[in-house]
Amino acid sequence: MVNPMLIFKMKGLWDRITANHPKMVPFGRTVFPAAIGVGTIVDVKVTDPNGKTYHYNMRISEDDMEAIRELDGIGRGMMDEQDP
Repeated sequence: MVNPMLIFKMKGLWDRITANHPKMVPFGRTVFPAAIGVGTIVDVKVTDPNGKTYHYNMRISEDDMEAIRELDGIGRGMMDEQDP
């Protein structure tokens, strides 16, 4: 069983990140579901403070899409529970 206090802590951390990066959620809403589908390539580049870069890309499969849809449903359900 999931500890409810851990869920509240995760929500607080998520709120902190989204407050620090207010364009992140709107960007996510723009690309999903419009640009995310089977065959989509997600390309990520991270540059650390010393200038070293890390790069990763992946092609979205049908299995990935099933997991993404399920996560989206869970996330929407959690958000609906918060709205009175």
